[in-house]
Amino acid sequence: MSPADARFGDTPSIVYDEITTVRPGRKLRYAELTGLEKREYLFECGIRPTSYGDNASRPDVVNGLLQFSRSALKSIANHLLSETLTRVGDELPEPKVKLFHTYGTTAKIAFIPEPNTPYTGIFTERVPGLARFSYAGPVRGVGVVPGLALKFLIDGDHPSQNLVAMRKLDPQQPLWLFFSTGSHNSVFENPFTNILPLPGLANLTMRVVNHRFETVVTQGHGLHQSLESFGKVRANGEPVPPEKAAAPYRVIFRPTAKARSASNPGIDFRDDLARNFPPLTPIYDVLALDASEETALRAKGIVAVEDLMAHASKIGAIVTESEFIASRYGDYRLFFKHDDSFIREEFKKAPANPPAS
Repeated sequence: MSPADARFGDTPSIVYDEITTVRPGRKLRYAELTGLEKREYLFECGIRPTSYGDNASRPDVVNGLLQFSRSALKSIANHLLSETLTRVGDELPEPKVKLFHTYGTTAKIAFIPEPNTPYTGIFTERVPGLARFSYAGPVRGVGVVPGLALKFLIDGDHPSQNLVAMRKLDPQQPLWLFFSTGSHNSVFENPFTNILPLPGLANLTMRVVNHRFETVVTQGHGLHQSLESFGKVRANGEPVPPEKAAAPYRVIFRPTAKARSASNPGIDFRDDLARNFPPLTPIYDVLALDASEETALRAKGIVAVEDLMAHASKIGAIVTESEFIASRYGDYRLFFKHDDSFIREEFKKAPANPPAS
């Protein structure tokens, strides 16, 4: 176990503290903050103070098979996977070594919409957020399998909107370079999306991952993240009337030319993002397809994300608004909720009892 792992239990909680640093002279609860204030608070009081500082104290993303196996057994034994769909909040209740996407790096970002978008809710607004890049697991065990977690903060006592996107669960480096740790490390090598293909037949580890997700969600939706909730709420917390709410079926995060050219695929992705991606870097064009559009394309044999991109419409962009920082808070406390649209009945939370009359 690395020194960083040994200290993970000391990672502090911040969202239940009395907050006096946001508005001078005011004592506030986290739920009283605006979305922008929440983002600043999470980053400046959670991410930045717990930065690893140097590579010697930073967790290793290459090795760690033993820890990965222990975490997997604990997750299965305690049915922890359901928490990723049922927990509401921006922070884990206790610091935890995550089974998947364990170690990463986080930056402030903003979604900037295209004018005249056909969608509603936060698809129509400039929304503050956090982006965390990570690998699905240790490189020695699963290869280089990068992912992106997005958290868009909503004003007041309203939950954030979260999305976990990847290109695939198969490694992005060629088979003959599976054990390479000095190439294909860039998180911008492939576009990311909210609907993933099944892992290859030989990828037994990630086939098990998909199977485990489908013990929590309905069959066929283990690798599918719905976007419907994004279209149902505005950044100020106001709901969109149900009859007007509209969201895409698929989004595709297409790396910008600037992101591709700036990235160094031969170094640790956390170093790459910290050194080469300063604030105000446009990292993604956000493209969208409706269900009917994708169905028509699939009928023509157009199924790969790279081919779908040519038929998708641009609905916005993702721009960084800080540097990237690898931190204990980002690794052990910051929580990104998976969409619960396809959750199995037995994991749905019972509605609260009405007050006694």
